[in-house]
Amino acid sequence: MKLHIKIFLIASVAVLLLIVGVILWFLNPNDQQYRAAESEVIAGEAYVNGDMDTFVKYMSNHVTLKYHAPILLYFTLTDMGRYDDAINAVNSFEKYHDYGYCVAYDGASRVLCRIIDMLNPVVLTSFDKNYFISRIYFEKGDFKAALESGLKIKKEEPCFKSKLYSSVQDWVNANKYIKACEADYAPKKYKYGLYLTKGYMYLRQKKYDVALDYLNKSIRKVSDKQKTYRGNNPSYLLLAELYKEINKPEKARYYYELVLKSDPYNYKAQLGLGLIKN
Repeated sequence: MKLHIKIFLIASVAVLLLIVGVILWFLNPNDQQYRAAESEVIAGEAYVNGDMDTFVKYMSNHVTLKYHAPILLYFTLTDMGRYDDAINAVNSFEKYHDYGYCVAYDGASRVLCRIIDMLNPVVLTSFDKNYFISRIYFEKGDFKAALESGLKIKKEEPCFKSKLYSSVQDWVNANKYIKACEADYAPKKYKYGLYLTKGYMYLRQKKYDVALDYLNKSIRKVSDKQKTYRGNNPSYLLLAELYKEINKPEKARYYYELVLKSDPYNYKAQLGLGLIKN
């Protein structure tokens, strides 16, 4: 047999083995992404049940932190007052590239699913680390660090930047961005974000009556049956802070307790309630 024929046969066998290996890899449900997907299912169930410790435990696998957008984990760790852990979670994130959902398919469908996913490695450009890190520092109360990260945010984020400048009492820039925030919300029927931002700005200016008006406007009307609804918690926390500042602790207690009904792990509400009781 001629040499070039032997080389061709060897190369053909190598290519065939490679193809078989790739197919087997595609069909294999035991790789890191699939194990991470299973952990995230457990984490999701824990989140729904309000078991945040279990949620954090199963979401904190290295695959999730590295490849999946850890937004829920960021929110949870920040709510729990674990600010350094929240920053580490955000910094661990590299890109969104998740074929864990392919586990729902079998055979050729799974192969096709994973091929499509590999040929389309989406980089989650909308996940701006500086934005989330700035928000963590903001919630922590380290406003200087929050502003430093906030200035690196790629998008304008005028409502959030108005809050950042309000936190350091730079009213020129705070007013500049509140106008841009108003423009963002102009076409929208419900202006939750605008009301919340204005409520925060006027609270920092100690214009309590105006702040109270905007914070009350920011509260979404939801059914009493939605016991786990957390969307109003930012408004409730600011209302509690406002009532503490004007020396109405019972009102502050009421809003802290409202937060803890839907989010029993909320660090700010726990701390605020503890200070009132003491």
